[in-house]
Amino acid sequence: MPWGVCPEHGGTLKSRARATEGFDSWCTNPVCFNVWLYDRLDAACTESATHTIQADNGDRYVVCDGHALTARAQITDGQVLPGLPA
Repeated sequence: MPWGVCPEHGGTLKSRARATEGFDSWCTNPVCFNVWLYDRLDAACTESATHTIQADNGDRYVVCDGHALTARAQITDGQVLPGLPA
């Protein structure tokens, strides 16, 4: 995926430029204390793929836990399946 997520809570990231240099990104879930010292929101996801999104048109996408969590809440046509395609 071309954007990052919190590996535990999905699409809950915020980021900002720091006054000195670089970025900070953090999860906005109130029980999460994940913080990254780079722009994780606008960076490609580097988490391991654990799920397959099966679209109604037959397309398949492999995604990490965080992207799967977000997909379950946002997609209307398709399924989020545990595991990778055979």
